[in-house]
Amino acid sequence: MSDLPAGVTGAIRHALALNLRHHGQQFGVDKLRWTDLYVDVITALKWVHSVDSQTAVYVARHALQEAADEGDKQPVPLKEAALCLRHSLTQASVPYGKWSEEQAEAFVTAVLLDVD
Repeated sequence: MSDLPAGVTGAIRHALALNLRHHGQQFGVDKLRWTDLYVDVITALKWVHSVDSQTAVYVARHALQEAADEGDKQPVPLKEAALCLRHSLTQASVPYGKWSEEQAEAFVTAVLLDVD
């Protein structure tokens, strides 16, 4: 892993998972892929990526799995959560800017290939 504190990456993972669940409940799972996650959460994930891309993949993977946890009352399907994350990564966030569709797709693919 990286030199990033586990508490920091854990908080970002948890915030991402909760944001996915909240948006799934608020907008409906069928519309989740077109919703923008909170810019602060996406900025935090992009920051982790700028420090250590493998840690960012790890954080996102665990967040998607947490959001999709069947033990939750309203789990978010993995596919829909991944599509929402991909869409959100293309939105502007200071100072990391917008990721291209290709960059967002490559990151989410790496996350999904890493899922247990």
